[in-house]
Amino acid sequence: MFRVLLVDDEAYFRQGLKELIGWEKCGFTVCGESDNGEDALEMIVQDPPDLVITDIRMPVMDGLALVQRAVQVHQLPTKFIIVSGYDEFKYAQQAVKYGVCDFILKPIDETVMETTLLELKEKLELEAAAANQQQHRLGSERIAALIKGECSVEEAERWRASMELPKAGHLYYMFVEMNDSDEALLNPGSSPVLDVRELTLATLKEIAPSMPALHTYEHRGRLGVVVAEASLPEHWTIERLAKSLQVRLQSAAGTPVCVFVGHPVTHLSELKEAYISAREAMLYKYMDERRLVFLHEELRSKPLQYMIMDHTLFQGLKEGMEENNEAAIRQAVDDIFLQFRDRCYVPEAVRTSLHRFVSEALSTLESMEADVGTMTYREPMISWYDRNVTAATLKRLIQGFVLECSLLAARQRKEMAGGGVQKIKGYIDANFATNINLKSIAAKYYMNPVYLGQLFKKTYGTYFNDYVLQLRVGEAKRLLRLTDLRVYEIAERVGFNNAEYFVSQFEKLERMTPTEYRNSLR
Repeated sequence: MFRVLLVDDEAYFRQGLKELIGWEKCGFTVCGESDNGEDALEMIVQDPPDLVITDIRMPVMDGLALVQRAVQVHQLPTKFIIVSGYDEFKYAQQAVKYGVCDFILKPIDETVMETTLLELKEKLELEAAAANQQQHRLGSERIAALIKGECSVEEAERWRASMELPKAGHLYYMFVEMNDSDEALLNPGSSPVLDVRELTLATLKEIAPSMPALHTYEHRGRLGVVVAEASLPEHWTIERLAKSLQVRLQSAAGTPVCVFVGHPVTHLSELKEAYISAREAMLYKYMDERRLVFLHEELRSKPLQYMIMDHTLFQGLKEGMEENNEAAIRQAVDDIFLQFRDRCYVPEAVRTSLHRFVSEALSTLESMEADVGTMTYREPMISWYDRNVTAATLKRLIQGFVLECSLLAARQRKEMAGGGVQKIKGYIDANFATNINLKSIAAKYYMNPVYLGQLFKKTYGTYFNDYVLQLRVGEAKRLLRLTDLRVYEIAERVGFNNAEYFVSQFEKLERMTPTEYRNSLR
């Protein structure tokens, strides 16, 4: 609501105006009234209203003099509407000269006055928005200079006064970070776009109504806020403010919120140090999925781990995925995030560690000819680092991804068991001369070796090893008939590393040695 002051020497006119006009629907509230220009000027100077509606002819100081003093002498931004029972051109001419918004004749027409107020309300709103935008731009430019260390101590102290920051006491730099919910990650575009700055400022005003103008800087993906310790509610600490802000913002936004607070500095010129320490607090983001407020003062003694996690720690996760064991998968994820907490892995190390596992898991599925493009968790798991994601959300994300991979792999193995055995036979037919065995082929097709052997015997009526031997001996007979290759050379060609073993296996199947077979053809 915009505030309006009524000035007229006739009390009944002021009362009638208050009752006639629908002030609230026009966006105004009557904040006071006066019966003469002199008293009105004093009231305006002490607490400038947004609008003054004044008569012209009044004792002590008339309306035009009031406007002239307020606008030209005191240079106040207050708007004026003049009401008068005298339709004189010279009054209107002077009113225009002083920038009066409108000149309305008595008796007041309700519709005319309300139309004028609505038009003025729109103008005031535009001016207020422009002023706020200009103030925010100037504040952002100053903070940018401060956190880059591009201003002198003297200049910083001058800014401190104009920024309405308390002269004494600590200053903090705080990051407010809106994080994506599970729903937003799995269904992009499902969450509303939030004005983080406006929401944060409104929430801080709720927590501490007496807090002076807050200064912010919009970083990539998060909002920086300068907080003066002296502006906190009585007996409050910066930790209490950060926790209260986090809880209220998260409730209002409907999405996870993290708050990072740097260490305190005394002078505004030292804000760069506060900013750097707030960024350092962000390095602890994945140390604990239960934590959402991070204070540099509390965490800085904990050593950080910049190296990627030992890949053997992901072995349990891989085995759980391949065995389609949900309990093992959940336990492995718990163990990995326990390592993140105990050793304080920085976000980049977490990203690299998880990315390596995700890449391997997807490669495994692709080698099984599974359609990974249909996966719900694939894209979120690949691109999560480009978004703001809390440790708790990330834990649920990786868990969901591995469970989905496990189900997809199991389904693919089942399909292979149905029609895939023919594909396996085709692979054996094409590669029998290489160093293949039941175990290696089972691993290639992600099947249990015992199960594959049983399936092969059931489908083709012969054991795997006997079938491979038949192929190798059959090829050896062809080479014995059509080439002059020596026996040991043929043995190598058909997949035997030992010529004597080749001869014994050939004789076992053909009841004669390779040499005897060749001689029998002459």
